[in-house]
Amino acid sequence: MEKNKYWNPFLETLPRDELVHIEIKRFREVMAFTIKNCPMYRDKFKEVGISPEEIKTLDDIRKVPLTDKEELRRAQECGEPFLYGKTLAADLTELCTLRQTSGTTGRPVYVPDTYRSWQWRVESYAALLYMMGFREIDRVFIPFAYNVYVAFWSGHYAAEKIGCEVIPGGGLDTKGRIEKIREVRATASFNTPTFGLHMAEVAQEMGINPARDLTVRKMVCAGELLSEPTRKRLEELWNADVYNQIGGTETCGWAAMCTEKKDLHVVEPYFLVEFLDPETLSTSVKPGEQGVVVITPLFFRAFPLIRFNTNDLMTLAKGDCPCGRTSLRIEKIIGRIDDLHKIRGVLFSPLSVEEVIRGKFPQILEYEIVVTRPSIMDEIMLRVEMDPTIRKEEFEGLAKSLQQQLKNVTNLRFELQWCKPGELPRYTLKAKRFKDLRS
Repeated sequence: MEKNKYWNPFLETLPRDELVHIEIKRFREVMAFTIKNCPMYRDKFKEVGISPEEIKTLDDIRKVPLTDKEELRRAQECGEPFLYGKTLAADLTELCTLRQTSGTTGRPVYVPDTYRSWQWRVESYAALLYMMGFREIDRVFIPFAYNVYVAFWSGHYAAEKIGCEVIPGGGLDTKGRIEKIREVRATASFNTPTFGLHMAEVAQEMGINPARDLTVRKMVCAGELLSEPTRKRLEELWNADVYNQIGGTETCGWAAMCTEKKDLHVVEPYFLVEFLDPETLSTSVKPGEQGVVVITPLFFRAFPLIRFNTNDLMTLAKGDCPCGRTSLRIEKIIGRIDDLHKIRGVLFSPLSVEEVIRGKFPQILEYEIVVTRPSIMDEIMLRVEMDPTIRKEEFEGLAKSLQQQLKNVTNLRFELQWCKPGELPRYTLKAKRFKDLRS
């Protein structure tokens, strides 16, 4: 057994009732700080008439109103200071970093940090990495050009805090990144699932077998939903342990797989995470049930968040994990509620297509889903790019099987379109494989 199994042995093995006690206490402290320093929450809590002193149980916390992304956008558009408006809870002179959301669903949300709250972000991410088996011996390659998006910034500093050697790969093209991985003998990589697949594809075009010729043996995937078939496909391609990690610009990375590679552990008590009934958003769900995730980071200062509705639907795991950690765990990530689409009266998740393709059709290198409404009925097309060794005649044989598998899983009939090699886009960050062209 490994001598140092946990980053923080005390917190990671604390009985649940004690974890909850700490989180309720910290919630009260955060709420009191926020009322005093953040105009948005001061106005909000004054209007609903609730105070920190009333919070004694988890049920009491559910009396506190939720926060959503649109509310943050509106508050940041209200007056001074520039960018942050009513969301800022610290003096401008205390700020040390700025990140922003991608803006894919509207105006970006700007997220500042003080030095103290940034160090808390790094500490919580270090706990995630350690849980995934990262140690001082690892040489971590990060194949991204760092930007205003949070991406793997906290992962970079957390890896350094653990003692890993970190190699940033920004400014290189994909071939250059693969060559750098080979040159420095990197043992780990941080990337989106899509870019992990793309790097393997390009490496093979270069005559490099990632599983045999490269030394990456740990891979952290974030930024997109990672289906289990895709995770296993990445493990086969790279001969690596591939881990799922979830988070966001507003919240930071807050959950990840441990080395058991089954469920995702919440980093408690850095975060208070609630799983609420999707219909009511007022009662918690039981293990095994699907719930909407609501998060309160318990260490933010410049940009406090109280009961932030992520809109993510996940299943709370049952039982205990063999790793010994006592934190809440996520069994399955269903997806964002606003990523579910009604097509011909059927509620459709693009993740269901990925699970079919990555799980049963490894010949498909890339794909794109296009929904149109040329007349009365919706039409859904799957554009696919096959392995170059597959001829078009062979594709016609695979097409019937693929259509049937998709029909079984989604209850929708897909038209299929063959694409030439390289015709579909490749994504470094968040993939956009679903295109809804209905007017």
